[in-house]
Amino acid sequence: MSDDGGDGAAAPRVVVLGGGPAGDVAALRAAQLGAHSTLIERAELGGTCMNWGCIPTKSLLATADLLRRVRRADEYGLVVPEVSFDFPKMMERKDEIVLRMRKGVEGAAKRKGVEVVRGQGRVEGDAVVVGGESYPFDHLVVCVGTEPSGLPGFDMDHPAILTSNDILLLEEVPESMIIVGGGVIGCEFASLFAPLGTRITVVEILPRLLLGIDKRTAGQFQRLLEKEGVTVHLERQVAEIIEYRDDGVTARLDDGTELSAEKLLVSVGRRSQAAGIGLEEQGVEITERGHVVVDEFLRTANPRIWAAGDCIGGLQLAHLASAEAARAVENAIGGEMVPMDRTVVPSCIYTHPEIATVGLNADDAKEQGYEVKLGQARFGGSGKALGEGEPDGYAQLVVDAETGLLLGATIMGVHAVEMIHEIGVAIAEGLTAEELGEVIHAHPTVSEMVMDAAQQAVGVAPYLS
Repeated sequence: MSDDGGDGAAAPRVVVLGGGPAGDVAALRAAQLGAHSTLIERAELGGTCMNWGCIPTKSLLATADLLRRVRRADEYGLVVPEVSFDFPKMMERKDEIVLRMRKGVEGAAKRKGVEVVRGQGRVEGDAVVVGGESYPFDHLVVCVGTEPSGLPGFDMDHPAILTSNDILLLEEVPESMIIVGGGVIGCEFASLFAPLGTRITVVEILPRLLLGIDKRTAGQFQRLLEKEGVTVHLERQVAEIIEYRDDGVTARLDDGTELSAEKLLVSVGRRSQAAGIGLEEQGVEITERGHVVVDEFLRTANPRIWAAGDCIGGLQLAHLASAEAARAVENAIGGEMVPMDRTVVPSCIYTHPEIATVGLNADDAKEQGYEVKLGQARFGGSGKALGEGEPDGYAQLVVDAETGLLLGATIMGVHAVEMIHEIGVAIAEGLTAEELGEVIHAHPTVSEMVMDAAQQAVGVAPYLS
């Protein structure tokens, strides 16, 4: 790489700490902007998302969804012998996909001229030190991500107690599993292991599953989850583990209920890894929860240090982390600074059925004082969804009744995670429900339900009341 940025000036030195979806993008974007870009990662490129989260879990969930459909083959007019599955092969396929994606990141770094350094980095003055080697920076972008949280009083080293990382290393499908935490991760693993025959019990301290979505959708999802044989205990918590055994554990809930299972998955969130790596000594503020404090431009209290992704708190989404990282680098070395806009960030839950949201849900919009009008279309009325054998769920648009502007959307059903983006574009461009409903959608598609919901909101949907 050249020593200058093309005009005789020395190229800025950008060091990125952490090689997940934030760090990878930060390092690549810095290189695109002409910086000397160094990416420091203590484990594997791709971070949690690629190695322990998004990619491996979605690979396994794809198998679970296929298994569900094959078991219903007779409904499609197919004669299929009794189906079984090969769990080690599922895990092998998952690992192959992860490796392929990781090599893609490594290849991109090589093509862009990003220097990749392996090892634990610590910030010392104006450099990051790795194994005795110093990497000076003009700008440091902290993207150290998070790790699974444990629970106090639990023996997290016992083989029956699992984190979301541990569960991806299982060699056999457990006969039974207690999932502590009914958030996104817990519900996705319930959707994965239920069709594999595991008896699942979800214990959630809050009054409903999936706190980030509206109450109606959460309730409907819970009913569908229970139809798969999953037991749900709401407003309950594990008071203690009363027995650790070679073949599992027995837990007592706060109401005295005792639950025994072969495995117990602790799925209560993730904690930042930003503390204790030298940031505090450089004037960077770290919250009690370990999050790096940044301003609207993603700059810390130290003007040479920036941060992005899960380590700064807020929504823990890989795509948001990547967008923040790109913005942080652009603000650091790209000229005029632009604040990070999180108005339109889609959030996807890869359960069965899928759930996707963007903008405000119905409950949040009402709490913020909007007079809300809803537009809805059910998957049971979609010929394409019925043809795919997936009639459960609905698409719901949240509309400001006064202006007609789109405020948000929640979609639960097949292909929901693919359908949500056009609504995000519509919100970003300030479209009304009427304008979205005038966009001709192809038929038959599941996506035309967005048009139907928009038309229903303004009272012109031909088939909907």
